[in-house]
Amino acid sequence: MDLESNLQQMTATAAPNPLLEVEDLKVSFRTKRGLLPVIDSVNVTLNANQAMGIVGESGSGKTMLCRALIGTLSRHSAVITSGKLLFDGNDLANAPDHTWRQVRGRHIGYVPQSSLAGLNPVLTVGTQLIESIRVVKSIGQREAEREALELLERVHIARAPQVLKARSPELSGGMRQRVMIAAAIAQKPELLVADEPTTALDVTVQREILNLLKSLRQDLGMALILISHDLAVIEEMCESMVVMYAGASIESGTVEALVNTSRHPYTRSLRASRIDRAVPGQDIEAISGDPLTVGNWPAGCRFWPRCPLGDDACQHGQQPALAPVARQLSACIYADRIEN
Repeated sequence: MDLESNLQQMTATAAPNPLLEVEDLKVSFRTKRGLLPVIDSVNVTLNANQAMGIVGESGSGKTMLCRALIGTLSRHSAVITSGKLLFDGNDLANAPDHTWRQVRGRHIGYVPQSSLAGLNPVLTVGTQLIESIRVVKSIGQREAEREALELLERVHIARAPQVLKARSPELSGGMRQRVMIAAAIAQKPELLVADEPTTALDVTVQREILNLLKSLRQDLGMALILISHDLAVIEEMCESMVVMYAGASIESGTVEALVNTSRHPYTRSLRASRIDRAVPGQDIEAISGDPLTVGNWPAGCRFWPRCPLGDDACQHGQQPALAPVARQLSACIYADRIEN
């Protein structure tokens, strides 16, 4: 049985296993000097129909994790060096391109940060959507056009027939992002990965896009991975959360637990620096120091140079592994000392 048939059979039978399991994943860039690590020891578990948020500062490895999840690392001179990436029980960590072509789009949809980068400016919206539809369906041009029109209407695009004939430079940022979402759900995937889908959009359009993702997830029964640096967005959209720092997952659990009783100093600092919870007349508690550059990680806990709890015990050995504490998993050796 090929992978495609296996995935369809496993999707049809409701299994108790997670939809997605990422176990100790390590990803490196290929450079002239050798491999440069960008993701190290990332762990993610996602159930069917669940919404998970992944947060962290720029350079934490969020976007590279997205590329690993959709099998496009090789396009960016990167490779998985170890670990597992299980989707419906199939390990895709070192899967060849032809295997990923069976999975990407059909089972895992993707909405990139930049709608400009995701759409071909030469081809019409209709041409690109029809191509996505006919990859998996043996239907005629007219029926494919009808389905493309229905997709645009599903993502609440006004004047859908006109947009179908338009090219991306003719559309606003919000409309382009809606087209990208339409393309991502064209093949009805079980999982949608959205990498900061509201980047560069104004506040009103951001709200519309988030509401759209929420309604589509409910209507289509999809699982969702939402990448963001905004804890307020994750708190609203997701049930669970993974916090990344310097290429590692350093805390995970339910959104309620991590937002209200975080057990890692970095998560607590992200929470304290939230603008939406700022008190007028009081300074926002910023995280001291600067984020680490890719691969330039200190020994021990990578957050210790910026951590208020950091001491000599934090500066040796390996990055601490996630361990149970309270209602979540934390990679801090002093997790029980953190006050919320």
